[in-house]
Amino acid sequence: MQKTLLLLTMTLSLLFSKATIEHFTVGYNDFTVITEDYEVYDSKGRVMKLYRDEHNYDLTNLFNFTLHDKTGTCGARSIEDGYFERDGNKITLYTFWDRQGRIYDVPYGARIMRYEVQKDGTLKLLSSKLYIETAKKSFDRESGMRFLWETPKTDEDKAAFNKYIENAQRQYKGEFVFGEDAKALIKEVKAALDRKMAKRWK
Repeated sequence: MQKTLLLLTMTLSLLFSKATIEHFTVGYNDFTVITEDYEVYDSKGRVMKLYRDEHNYDLTNLFNFTLHDKTGTCGARSIEDGYFERDGNKITLYTFWDRQGRIYDVPYGARIMRYEVQKDGTLKLLSSKLYIETAKKSFDRESGMRFLWETPKTDEDKAAFNKYIENAQRQYKGEFVFGEDAKALIKEVKAALDRKMAKRWK
């Protein structure tokens, strides 16, 4: 009864905030997914929040994930698109970063994070693959990012490249992939976003 009242209260509040609420079960664990729109300064988008339903009727937040974000003006925007997919006890998060218009110091790339729901309802990160260019190639000619396209020749070059990769992995939370693996990663993320659009139009 208490859980029903809690969910009813949440549902009523979400109705007034342009949000939706969904539930799913894995094993003996119940989960709640809340998606809501936001608009802050020059950023506008949609975020999903995944919660585990506890036996004491509380909700434990497992993660927040951006489904869509546009930041900037209509002539210069940073764009982030995401898609959440579940298959049994597996959860996959797809993210694609892009640029629109005359903007150069924002990221381009993709990431896939794969989780497994454990018996106790916790999430185990199985893998997180990432390819990211933190700025446009023509805009950033000095940092270690340039060695995504050039072969580092000196120890200083190698150190700069390693620093770029380490910073990218820490900031974007993934293991960097290169070459054909990077192309395959971007292709898989774009295919997932196509499924997202197809689902929206059903």
